[in-house]
Amino acid sequence: MKDYSKIVIISGFFLVIAAFFVSNVPMSSNTSLISVIFIMCLALPCFYATIVWLGWKNGIILLATLSAYALIIETFAIITGFPYSEFYYNDLIGFKLFGYAPFTVPFAWLPLFLGSLYLASTLKISRVKMKTWQVLIVSTILVVLTDIVLDPAAVALKFWIWKDYGVFYGVPLMNFAGWVLSGFLASLISIVVLNLMKININDSKPPALVSSLLLIMAFWTAVNLYLQLVIPGLVGIGLIIFILYVSKMRVGCFNSV
Repeated sequence: MKDYSKIVIISGFFLVIAAFFVSNVPMSSNTSLISVIFIMCLALPCFYATIVWLGWKNGIILLATLSAYALIIETFAIITGFPYSEFYYNDLIGFKLFGYAPFTVPFAWLPLFLGSLYLASTLKISRVKMKTWQVLIVSTILVVLTDIVLDPAAVALKFWIWKDYGVFYGVPLMNFAGWVLSGFLASLISIVVLNLMKININDSKPPALVSSLLLIMAFWTAVNLYLQLVIPGLVGIGLIIFILYVSKMRVGCFNSV
């Protein structure tokens, strides 16, 4: 299968340009359809890479399982305030299922998680791939770092609103603790599901699993920098470099390596 890495990387540069306009043009409910299409399109490379990796049946099972998990925990958090703290979505990113979480949540969240899982399971320490428990920990840390980039910018653009203004660019610290919990559970669920499929998380995988994560980080890192949110912007730059390093710049390769 052809390597589309150059296309993915060039697309990242275009997203940096697009981020300028998003950062400087007020968002309204009239632009919600554009936001929905944008979120779904960014997720497609990662979703397709998952299908290529696992095959149609197993790929859909994993994506559906994680999608259900994302919607359940997000809805639970909106209703109870646990584990992220109290917040609600506005109408900018799609209609809300049962009046709580937008249907686009899996499209926004799965690329962050699957990209983090790819990086954690591909990273080597002294040329040795990490053990399963290490993958659990590292993938959890990475997915929390992606939220450190995404959440401040999304809050600044009012994609969602926190009931109490947090100390980290408006985001409550409890949110990040919640991402530790939800990220760890997602990693655990994924490894269990893959084991049931008789697939080892450390086996070869398509680097394109991280393609959507790179594009999302390029966009939101740029938004942070345009809005002068320095710390999230720097974390985003670090993650982009890390993604390119671990994937060896093959972010658009759909062959397992």
